[in-house]
Amino acid sequence: MSKLDIAGESVSLTHLDKIMFPEIGLTKADLIDYYIRMAPHILPYLKDRPYSMLCFPHGQSDEAFYQKKRPEGAPDYVASISIAHKEKVVDWSLVNNLPSLVYMANRYCIEMHAWFSKVGHLNEPDVAIFDLDPPDNAGFPMAVKAALRIHEILTELKLVHFVKTSGASGLHVMVPIRPTPYETVRSFLKLVCKLLEQESPELFTTQRLIEKRKGRIYLDAVQNGRGKTLPSPYSLRATPTATVSTPVTFEELPQIAPKNFTVQNIEGRLKKVGDLLEPFYACSQALPEL
Repeated sequence: MSKLDIAGESVSLTHLDKIMFPEIGLTKADLIDYYIRMAPHILPYLKDRPYSMLCFPHGQSDEAFYQKKRPEGAPDYVASISIAHKEKVVDWSLVNNLPSLVYMANRYCIEMHAWFSKVGHLNEPDVAIFDLDPPDNAGFPMAVKAALRIHEILTELKLVHFVKTSGASGLHVMVPIRPTPYETVRSFLKLVCKLLEQESPELFTTQRLIEKRKGRIYLDAVQNGRGKTLPSPYSLRATPTATVSTPVTFEELPQIAPKNFTVQNIEGRLKKVGDLLEPFYACSQALPEL
């Protein structure tokens, strides 16, 4: 075990030479270094959102498990919030600072998953996300078509919005909003998704059952729910090449693929184009009534 003194805290680190991504030889030390370097772009989104641990104790290519509860014995710098779930109360972690981000990476959290809502308004998300999920990796062009059509609709509604790769095979269109009840947010998203489905039923579906999608792209509005999560901006994904959930412009969508953005080139992209999500954090807007 070693200690890392960072941001006024001492973080315990273990098994730093463990291979986390066999195909590219990325170690646990590399994983931690990535999140340290990218913290200025990741923490603004994670801050004050209940955090769901997705742990890969044997690396990217092996089984993973979710853990909602803050680990027993977690240091004080890992804040938490107690949330009632049916018949029990769960202490969720909060990744509000650099030491807690490093702590999670050391716990084998390759991906960073957090709620749509924040402490203080847990029933009211401050972001609405269209989750565009292709049937397979070859379906990314369909996700692009869906994102561009949603872009047209949101522009007509004068809603500020952003898009990022999921880091896997799809796209996330993100709308920063004032804290709004989950049901209201889902209703808005469902209406837009239904419109796309009606316009191009051969391409798009809102059908949740995989066997009924028949090769179409799934427009997921249901994911926007209390306690549900999606990978944060700039989160690594557990893919062989350590792809990154990357903010992009709508203009460049037709020319890109999720595999384009990885742990090995994301910082070069940031130096070139900047953080495209930076305006996201200063935006708060009401969803229109449709």
